[in-house]
Amino acid sequence: MSEEFLKYLVVGLLIVFAFTPVTLNALRRRKENPPPMAANDRKLYRMWRADPEAYERQYAELDKQYLEAQKKKAAAKRDSSNES
Repeated sequence: MSEEFLKYLVVGLLIVFAFTPVTLNALRRRKENPPPMAANDRKLYRMWRADPEAYERQYAELDKQYLEAQKKKAAAKRDSSNES
């Protein structure tokens, strides 16, 4: 009985040690609020994580344009739904 319990305990510990880092990383990443372009592009996300200032220098203007385009799109959609 104790040998079987020991086997289950070892397997349980292996599962805990295997999934703890993955779970913690997922929770940490969920709390982040990346810029819009970095949220949609893996390469830009990595750049934003590694060097936020470099990302800001290169893509800040594009992020602003992206947000403006999204606002215009939402406003146009809202206006078209109000007309109906």
